[in-house]
Amino acid sequence: MNDIETVTPHPIVQMCWVVDDMDAAALQWVNMMGAGPFFRVPHIQLDELTYRGKPAQLDQSSAVGQWGTMQVELFQQHCHNPSGAREMFAPGQTGLQHLTWFAPDIDAETRRLNDLGFDTVMTCRLPAIGGMRLAWYDTRKVLGAMVEVYEDCDLMRKFYKRIANAAEGWSGEQPI
Repeated sequence: MNDIETVTPHPIVQMCWVVDDMDAAALQWVNMMGAGPFFRVPHIQLDELTYRGKPAQLDQSSAVGQWGTMQVELFQQHCHNPSGAREMFAPGQTGLQHLTWFAPDIDAETRRLNDLGFDTVMTCRLPAIGGMRLAWYDTRKVLGAMVEVYEDCDLMRKFYKRIANAAEGWSGEQPI
């Protein structure tokens, strides 16, 4: 594979960084990059979670904000359980962890990505988004980060639109 087009025909909608303190990281993004405002999503419930094909548990929170046309997620893991984030970053380390896109058929997208040689790292459902499925894939050998794919869903698209709308005309007040 020579370029992103081989990995995905879908537009990337989000970039996610692993952080140890999502509020401090959000303020850094606001002050240094002009991103925001950021919205906290604490202790996200993940149903039917698997990690590397086995049942798993993960306690994580996120802060999401807008950076131009891109959504930024700041991912904070609260537990010591194995995860795709911990595969890349030990506690105290931070960095770009995954890129995200929507796919109309997550099962077909999983087969396509697995056929390209990218292992499935995590799968789950988000009950807060109507049980929407998502999965992470290990694309580090090509992209330097993992990939998260959402099952295309109106509720998640509305969430993305809400974050983008909050950034329109935002002047920096109430950054979180």
